Amino acid sequence: MKILWFPRLQFDIDKFHMTTWREMCSELERLGHDVEIAIAGKYDKDVFDRKYIPVPVVRKKALRILSFWVNGFIKFIQSYFRFKPDVVILDWYSIWFSLPLVFIRSNKRAIMIIDSRAPLHKLTTPRSLSNTIFKFYTWTCLLYCKYFMDGMTVITSYYKKKVCGDLKIDSSLIGVWSSGVNISNFSRKKLENIDRPPFLKGKFVLMQHGEISYDRGYLETLRALNMVKKKDVCLVLIGNSINRSKVKDEIDRLSRELGLEDNIYVLPPVAHPKIPEYISYCDCAIMAYPNIEYWNHNNPIKLLEYLAMGKVVICTDMWTFNDVMGNEKCACYVKDDSPDAIAEAITYCYENRDLLPEWGRSGTRIIEQRYTWQRQAKNLIDFIESLRRKR
Repeated sequence: MKILWFPRLQFDIDKFHMTTWREMCSELERLGHDVEIAIAGKYDKDVFDRKYIPVPVVRKKALRILSFWVNGFIKFIQSYFRFKPDVVILDWYSIWFSLPLVFIRSNKRAIMIIDSRAPLHKLTTPRSLSNTIFKFYTWTCLLYCKYFMDGMTVITSYYKKKVCGDLKIDSSLIGVWSSGVNISNFSRKKLENIDRPPFLKGKFVLMQHGEISYDRGYLETLRALNMVKKKDVCLVLIGNSINRSKVKDEIDRLSRELGLEDNIYVLPPVAHPKIPEYISYCDCAIMAYPNIEYWNHNNPIKLLEYLAMGKVVICTDMWTFNDVMGNEKCACYVKDDSPDAIAEAITYCYENRDLLPEWGRSGTRIIEQRYTWQRQAKNLIDFIESLRRKR
């Protein structure tokens, strides 16, 4: 099967989120399929080290999206008639590239799918002009998908249920493939004897990696760490903020204000192949996210990476975490993202630190059974095959 994939991926903005497409392309090819994918912006081999269709963009505010729509459309049409794909996968921004194809009889053109890894609009924020525009745009895309596309894929069953209910779409036209893990790289056994760096030796290490933003519980976790008041408990953050977010500066300010300079380590982003080594340094991971609707439409890759490495995860008791871990011991749930609740969970894990490796084994089993990239690639292909049978 020949698959033409045209998401609005950008080397600079999406460098923390490129793993999904890199791994899925590789797994689809291992299953015998031919994949061509488009990426916008200046090439960065550390972010995406395989062939791709380059889409030039102007990196200036509104000109960025306008240049993507113009140049992306031209590249899409060229690629479609050159590659002659069996399947086209688009996203919220590239969905309109399919307009010329809707005038071709369905049995004479490629199957057209829109894939959504997350909603465009914020689901729980107060009303604002920008959010209202994004919400209207999202609904316009969904209606277009309902009447002119062949199907849609989303990242969680929660998201699927929401779309089916709101738009009265046949559930068989919406597939689910989630995030995944490369279990060859994220292997607990490979790194179980690795030495920690000197600054972490003799400490109880909490960790969170990836994008640093306000809706991931960072500031609440710092306040919780201050309440725990144990000198040998530290927090390692790996990543950076994007879109000019000031949260990293606030983390630095708050850590100094609370006197936690010796307990907080904010490290710069590292190449994805190095992440397993850093995860191996920690005693447990922490993802004290706010319980908002947005996260129930997500399946965070970092959660799956922690579990693959056999780490217990301190996380909020909400659907997105319950769906993956259920009542397994690898989950240490907090009732909400308040510093009090987080501090209680940190203390619990600290006092049971000798049991954490055994508790974490259930997480590794979950990943091996349900969340490998091979499994997600198969889920996508099975869905595409079901759409082909409907023609």
